[in-house]
Amino acid sequence: MALALALTSCQKVSAWLERQDTEDVVFEDIWTDENYVEGYLNNNLASIPGLGWVFSGGEPLWCLTDEGWSSLDAAGGTSHRVYDGIFSSTAGWPGGRGLYAALPYRIRNINIFLRYIVLPETPVKNEDSRRRMIADAYVIRAYYMFELFKEYGPLYLYNEDGVDPEDGHPEYLRYVTELDESYVNLRRVPAEDYIRWIIADCDRGLAIDDLPWRATAGNVASRMTKAIAWCIKATAMMWLASPLFNDGKDYWEEAYQMNKEALELLRAHGYELFTECTNPQVYGYGDANAYREYNCNTQLSWVGTSPTDRETIFAMGGASGGPGNNWVGSRHTNIGACGTCPTQEQVDCYDTKDGVPVLDLANPYADKYHTQPNFNPENTMYDEQHPYENRDPRFEECIMHHGSPYTWDKAYTLDISASGVNYRSTLPTDISQSRTGYYYCKTIPPNCSMNNPAGGRAPKQYKLSEMILNYAECALNAGHLQDAIEAVNEIRDRVHMPALPASLASDKEALRLRVYNERRVELAFEEARYYDLRRRCKPEEEIPGIKYFSAMDVTYAGDWSAATYTRVPLREAERHGYEPQCKLSPLPKGEVSNLKVITGVDFQNYGWD
Repeated sequence: MALALALTSCQKVSAWLERQDTEDVVFEDIWTDENYVEGYLNNNLASIPGLGWVFSGGEPLWCLTDEGWSSLDAAGGTSHRVYDGIFSSTAGWPGGRGLYAALPYRIRNINIFLRYIVLPETPVKNEDSRRRMIADAYVIRAYYMFELFKEYGPLYLYNEDGVDPEDGHPEYLRYVTELDESYVNLRRVPAEDYIRWIIADCDRGLAIDDLPWRATAGNVASRMTKAIAWCIKATAMMWLASPLFNDGKDYWEEAYQMNKEALELLRAHGYELFTECTNPQVYGYGDANAYREYNCNTQLSWVGTSPTDRETIFAMGGASGGPGNNWVGSRHTNIGACGTCPTQEQVDCYDTKDGVPVLDLANPYADKYHTQPNFNPENTMYDEQHPYENRDPRFEECIMHHGSPYTWDKAYTLDISASGVNYRSTLPTDISQSRTGYYYCKTIPPNCSMNNPAGGRAPKQYKLSEMILNYAECALNAGHLQDAIEAVNEIRDRVHMPALPASLASDKEALRLRVYNERRVELAFEEARYYDLRRRCKPEEEIPGIKYFSAMDVTYAGDWSAATYTRVPLREAERHGYEPQCKLSPLPKGEVSNLKVITGVDFQNYGWD
């Protein structure tokens, strides 16, 4: 009965939130019923942005990076409009994913909730519940604000009643969702002010003892925790220190200290890397089997008092779909679009198994089409005509190449040659075929097949491995080079890769190349690279490395060991999406127009009309 009442109350509150004209519940009624109060908050925890395949047709954010090229690049597709430069603030640019329409609305409701929940007359089940809900509200507001910041940069801290937002009255925070004359003095704030507010909200939540460190049951998995709060504040500080937002100031030492404290506290409360494969029958016995299993884990394996996955800190919201059955791409039965496929540039990032980079990381290619690689003279294991042998074990767990085994209706070997079923194609109509000569498999269980459509898992919003790499980047830029090396080595040790050379502790720029490359490899095909490429640029700079790409052609006549591999341009025309304005998404044009009428100020992001 209690569950039915709670569900009913949430449904009624949801109806009010969506329509605000229901006869069942009026606004004043919400604050007279403890179930309505809780339902109001829970409804506003429901906008966690999905990660992974976020565009129509299964195109991920990483199709706009140097990690991938979409096979849905024909006219009408999202990637096509970006690749060919057919985008504007009103059409064609996929960034933002509707967050501006969804999250300010939720933030407004959370502000209302915070205003009412602190009143003694607002009914709650008990005072512990009140405190927990207050903590949830602060942290989810910080979460939503940071997601907006990643897409649009700093927005506005609006003080409706003349109270300074820094004086401890967060209930006066506002976002513009309904425009009237009261917004005449509204302005966008500096990045530091915006990030400091996010950090302060996290600290407000952390100060409440009733906020737990871990979600212990599925029915509270979408609620906030102290671990999430620390991830948000530490990651937000790293973003503030990055060139896109730092306004010429050096915040790296502060970011280093904050990320160091976050990492220490996460470890102290039981978070650790997933290092032991629990199902070798599926994931095999290779050096990166735990890495592959972790990336294929179900979403709720991180929840509980004794979870099997102690690496994941938060993984809600899911994805709007995955590659499903189609990841192999071919003339097989029941194959549709193969989606986005890894680039040759991403393949080149994987060291050989002795821990030595294949290319000169400072200058990887001698030509603009990347068909003439600058091989690292210190690497003695790489063979151009056996390019997939002796590589970092994460390579095989993320990328399928010519010669990779897989199962569809029966066992096959991937054949990307012109006569192979997985042939590489640049024809717009061949949406089931890779443009690059590679296929994606990172979050797809190895036993996925036509008769076992396991699909793909969404990336995790926050996880310990990424926090370790955040810490490494902050340590590097703050000058704590040995700390950066040790953090990277922990990540490499999981897949039995050799430690970084100790000599890098005295060469900051050489270490930077290794730290950034390690992040690119470990977090491949997630959302990290999309944002990393952007936040590491200054505002006026183009996004590097995403204009031209190469692909791998294979000549094969029945003898796998005698195949010939040739790097070729993927296409001669440059791929767009590198322009300076593409570092941030445009605000909706109608919103910008309204704001300009009211305030006289153009709120649009740089470079967008």
